Amino acid sequence: MTRVDPKTSLRAVVLAPENPLPQSGTERRTSLMQTVLASVRDLDEAALRRVASLEAGTAFQPKALLALLTYCYAREIYASSEIEGLMGRDVNFRHLCGQEFPGPRHLRRFRRDNREILQTCLVAALRFLTGRLVNERTPTGSSENRLLEEAARRIEKAMFIDSMDLEDW
Repeated sequence: MTRVDPKTSLRAVVLAPENPLPQSGTERRTSLMQTVLASVRDLDEAALRRVASLEAGTAFQPKALLALLTYCYAREIYASSEIEGLMGRDVNFRHLCGQEFPGPRHLRRFRRDNREILQTCLVAALRFLTGRLVNERTPTGSSENRLLEEAARRIEKAMFIDSMDLEDW
């Protein structure tokens, strides 16, 4: 089971407009959260499949779910039940969402229905975490392929961990 850092705050995941983000790909992003939010912000929301109604709370909106899962997987937090627990322990997140946030089934469904887009955002997060856009000693394609493989591996790991959590099935 992954240890949750008690200082982890999910507030920025759903409050994207308040966060000062780089407006172009050439500006330096200074945090994983900024990188995740920038990659999600640039997506067309119509490309994402919803797992809740249009009237559902902030935490159920597709871009918020995409940012949440991308951030958690990049931090190696995989189990949907653990992500739900993290949301429940974060005071700012609970307040913002009015104590209503997605459970493991919503998270699993969102991941299943939006896997390719999730992988794309996760590659951006992993690229940030490696500290380089391209390794000068490695051909661009090779470095990018490794990031794609790592993103796919993390998503598969989340799926495997969730499959072992039979209480939510």
